[in-house]
Amino acid sequence: MEQDKFKPEIDWRDLFKKPIKLFGYSYFYFLASLIALGLLYIWNLNTIGKNAVPPALLKDSTAFIQDIPLQSPRLIPPVNIMRAGVSSTESVNKGRELYKNNCAACHGENGMGDGISASMLNPKPRNFHSLEGWKNGSKVVQIYKTLQEGIPGGSMASYSYLPPLDRFSLIHFIRTFSNNQPKDSPDDLKQLDAAYELSKGMNVTGQIPIKKAIAITMKESKVQAVEIEQAKKMFKESSIEGAIILRRATNDETKVLTTLLQNKKSLASLNELIKVVTADPLHAGFRASVSNLSANEWSEMYGFVLTLMKKESR
Repeated sequence: MEQDKFKPEIDWRDLFKKPIKLFGYSYFYFLASLIALGLLYIWNLNTIGKNAVPPALLKDSTAFIQDIPLQSPRLIPPVNIMRAGVSSTESVNKGRELYKNNCAACHGENGMGDGISASMLNPKPRNFHSLEGWKNGSKVVQIYKTLQEGIPGGSMASYSYLPPLDRFSLIHFIRTFSNNQPKDSPDDLKQLDAAYELSKGMNVTGQIPIKKAIAITMKESKVQAVEIEQAKKMFKESSIEGAIILRRATNDETKVLTTLLQNKKSLASLNELIKVVTADPLHAGFRASVSNLSANEWSEMYGFVLTLMKKESR
């Protein structure tokens, strides 16, 4: 009884452990209300607040960049630089068509730098209506340098695949987008000719589009992988003397067979085989001791190599 006199009316420590003693069943209603308010708050968050904005994936940029065209080997005739460097109605009209096919996707149809690919490029394509900020300048000879070499570190690629006269036509059209273009002196044109030897003409090697080159390379790699696997079987199973010598001289059979298959068109004689193998034996997959083979051993091995190559050519 004595202890009960000094016991507090409310035991707060006990209430923290059992809050239902203070609030009764209203405690559960209070807790449910707090949960409901929290859910309502979350529900009304915008998409950014919820971090629910889907990530933006840029499309493959190669879809916006024109691949290099198919081009056969050809001889480009000499260019009369003094005539080509001067604008004419004919050159501007030709340049207009070249611009549509080669430049409009980035620089826009009206040269404002707002083509369909412009948003994907950094730095942005040039607005040809402004004479400010040209990397090489807007003279004919300066734009020719840009088309020939591109702009390193920028989004302007080289247009060296276009014939020189087409580049001049393109330049003359581009310069019509802005008035007060700087003029080229005869010395400017002579220096351009000296830099690129335009008056001498040139032999242009052929080229194929990058995508096509990649496809051809991949196809050839697959074919070669099959050929190597087939050659390995004959390499391991053949019991003729040339095969035995080749196996003895081999350090890495995959490298050896790859070397032979890659050079099969040039292995027209025993001397060619010796030259290919001894140029760098270890890199070609052979042992260094291959150089010590006798003339007869080289001949035997060459006979087997020819048999191996003929079988893989079928």
